[in-house]
Amino acid sequence: MELQYYETIRETGHLQVRFEPVLSPAGVFPAHWHEYVEILYIKDGVLSAIVQAVEYELHTGDLMIINSGDLHMTRTPGCHYLILQISARQLRSYLPDFDQLRFDTLISYTKSKQNAQLFSALHAMETIFQEQPHHYELLFTARLYEFLYILCRDHCTTTASTVTADSDRDRLRITRVMQWIREHYQENLTLDTAASLLAVSREYFCRLFKKYTGQTFLEYLNDVRTIHLAKDLSACDDTITSLMEKHGLTNYKIFLRTFRKLYGTSPQKFRKGKS
Repeated sequence: MELQYYETIRETGHLQVRFEPVLSPAGVFPAHWHEYVEILYIKDGVLSAIVQAVEYELHTGDLMIINSGDLHMTRTPGCHYLILQISARQLRSYLPDFDQLRFDTLISYTKSKQNAQLFSALHAMETIFQEQPHHYELLFTARLYEFLYILCRDHCTTTASTVTADSDRDRLRITRVMQWIREHYQENLTLDTAASLLAVSREYFCRLFKKYTGQTFLEYLNDVRTIHLAKDLSACDDTITSLMEKHGLTNYKIFLRTFRKLYGTSPQKFRKGKS
């Protein structure tokens, strides 16, 4: 799991989008954002998410649309989902008014004709991707255009700006703190120092950070440290104790709980599995 408050998307082959089925173990993907519209279709299981400070719970058959630039995090006890990510740059080439558009966040499958068309186009894309007939990219793109057209027609609103001024300001403030954590996670970071970065009280900072990331400051900091440690587990033979010290982790019980939450196993088994 790569931790970035700004996520870099790897597109799939020549499709100019990222499209793939994902079988996700139990875990948390910490708060992040990217300049892609992200579509998650839950094939089986449950996934909870916080998107722009609003909580959602997705079940089998649900479709979530995460607008470009939205700060979001996800948590699941394990689920199978389909992910489609399309860059804002590419969408602007299709949709001249893209920056004024907001897609509905949660779409549940119903027997209505409108939603049936949307889900049918998505399932057709999945079938084409799985079978990959000769020149399948053309057929896939045709269904992608159909999917986007229905999405724009039935599940989209036009606004004066992509997000309100207040929510945009708060997102930028939180991503500033996330970037600071990322750059200094090995140091002795404190809640008071984080709050002072935004020139707000400790209490207000805690509410704001939890609202947008779904985690406390310390939970997020421990996630960052643990993810960096996990990379070293795969790359070197240093003891876990020395790696904890290197990455600023001081409490083994909390570290172990965080590691299991993120990776669904112990550090020792994770290292063996990567060797």
